[in-house]
Amino acid sequence: MTAATSLSTAPASQLSAREQRIALALAAAALPPGQFLEGGGLGTLSRLDRWLEGASRQHLATIRGLLWSAEATGVARTGRPFSSLSRDRAEAVLEAWSRSSSPLVRAHLRAVMTPIKASHFDDPVMFRHVGCPTGAARASEATGENKPRVRVDEAARWMSQVTDGKKTTEDLEIVCEVVVVGTGAGGAACAYELASRGRAVLLIEEGDYHRRSSFTARASEMSKKLYRDRGLTIAMGNVNVPVWAGRAVGGSTVINSGTCYRAPKRVLSKWRDELQLPIDASILSPYYDRVESMLEVTPAKFELTGGVGRVISRGAEKMGYSHHVLARNAPACDGQGVCCFGCPTGAKRSTDVSYVPAALSLGAQLVTAAKVERVLVHDGKAAGVTGKLGSGRRFTVKAEAVVIAGGALMTPVLMKNANLCRHSEALGKNLSIHPASKVMALFDEDIDMGSAIPQGYCVDELADEGIMFEGGSTPLDVTALAVPWVGAKYMEVMERYRNMATFGFMIEDTSRGAVRPGLGGSPFITYDLHEHDTARMVRAIETLSRLFLAAGATRVLPFLPGAEEITSADQLSAFRDKKWRAGDIEVTAYHPLGTCRMGTDPRTSVVGPTHETHETERLFVVDGSVLPTPLGVNPQMTIMAMALRAAEAIDARL
Repeated sequence: MTAATSLSTAPASQLSAREQRIALALAAAALPPGQFLEGGGLGTLSRLDRWLEGASRQHLATIRGLLWSAEATGVARTGRPFSSLSRDRAEAVLEAWSRSSSPLVRAHLRAVMTPIKASHFDDPVMFRHVGCPTGAARASEATGENKPRVRVDEAARWMSQVTDGKKTTEDLEIVCEVVVVGTGAGGAACAYELASRGRAVLLIEEGDYHRRSSFTARASEMSKKLYRDRGLTIAMGNVNVPVWAGRAVGGSTVINSGTCYRAPKRVLSKWRDELQLPIDASILSPYYDRVESMLEVTPAKFELTGGVGRVISRGAEKMGYSHHVLARNAPACDGQGVCCFGCPTGAKRSTDVSYVPAALSLGAQLVTAAKVERVLVHDGKAAGVTGKLGSGRRFTVKAEAVVIAGGALMTPVLMKNANLCRHSEALGKNLSIHPASKVMALFDEDIDMGSAIPQGYCVDELADEGIMFEGGSTPLDVTALAVPWVGAKYMEVMERYRNMATFGFMIEDTSRGAVRPGLGGSPFITYDLHEHDTARMVRAIETLSRLFLAAGATRVLPFLPGAEEITSADQLSAFRDKKWRAGDIEVTAYHPLGTCRMGTDPRTSVVGPTHETHETERLFVVDGSVLPTPLGVNPQMTIMAMALRAAEAIDARL
């Protein structure tokens, strides 16, 4: 019998029959039945097809290409297509693939398996089997065992000032003083401050306004609604790095973990002393105060950090490391663990529930599902924007100033497509991403990552070295993607979900990348992790592994080739002595910055100290792209503080 089960009962699919057979063979081989978790089969295929609904032609082509590459791998290794192999032989092929000495081969397997693993574990029954509370709630809603909790959006007068571009049947022509493109950390805070100063402000957002009633907590569903390119944006280089960004009212603040940091004084001093920028900790402090007040920033409750917080604090204490709960913008958090997929209770003070409503309450207007394509420039001055609505109609905005706040990925793409700042050598360059990774560990005690803040605890012992440890609870379906294994050992680990702890880290990178327009309007990102940053990431993995052992972990899982599992200090010594390459580490990124960097020299920067571009008057950039260096900490508060400062300069300019 082959690995592919009969497709006679499979539903209609967006994949061809042959592609379905390949996907089914991969699911059956990579996800064999465990002691109580079911193996990959027709249910996996059905959920994969549901995940593919609404995908762009580009994404469908990518998925199909990955499936056919797996089929060809079977031919290369056995002389037969992968989908025709027996299950045992197919599993052996995948295991050999996962143990390849080539980082490219392993990355390829990761790409092939990500949608299949995500689809397989996107099932309430799976959550119930492992006792993941987040999934148990979904199961109740899906099966009708209990009535689902009904979430009602609060009535708000300011919603009348929101225009849905998908429902607009006529072209729009709007006149305002300031048009702000983007509603994330920078755009929303800037718009609020300008509106508070009596300016006529229009916010333009490419995504939709998802209110809390639509936040279902399902990762597969919400990633399609809230993430740019469904969370499939990848930086290409010697490591292929997923770089996540939001695409909705609230931008990436809707999908972050709510962590709130002020920039380290040493970073801001560098901006002042080395880059000659009129910014330092004392100047930004009053703006930080205002941001913290708006976001209601407060330390996380230790009990809501769950089992991960418990074992990390225990291990850090034994090692003598500095550790504490994180400050967050979610004072009413109840620890549902789905911050990265939209807060279903509205407890997280992302800009969709803080700065945007506050700006609308002061008279600002908002148009959603509106993609800006061009910035109008008259006599060297920005004078408005034009673009396309989700309904297909057009919009034109005339304004006295234009603020671009699309984030470090999309702002340089818009500016390049609009032929702005074309003489700047810095546009789209200087990309930093805070490269991140994680270590997982198994304990004999109950951890229960499904009942905790996703990122509520930190170890900052090595912060001055540019290494910050933060974490780290994830629900079952997200955890499934973090384990790069396949086969029986993969399912065995997943069945021990309640005993599993994850903790992550990021580094203040000195590596740099670039962003330019790609296919279909998406950003094309390149980034190479150089040797110095690779060494710091290895140091972070070793430190975190040692901390887990000190906390009593029975198995530590760094998942590096040749060091996939560590159970003793002797193994850690061998780990430290080995020469590691950048491609050996599974890297992710959440904080793209710097692609329209601020500076005083037009040759090496895009905007000046007031956020106004060097080349076009009254064109301002107010988002993470202006930060000239990485911060080493989560940047949303700094972006907001600088946005408030920028709004004062824009108001004065007008």
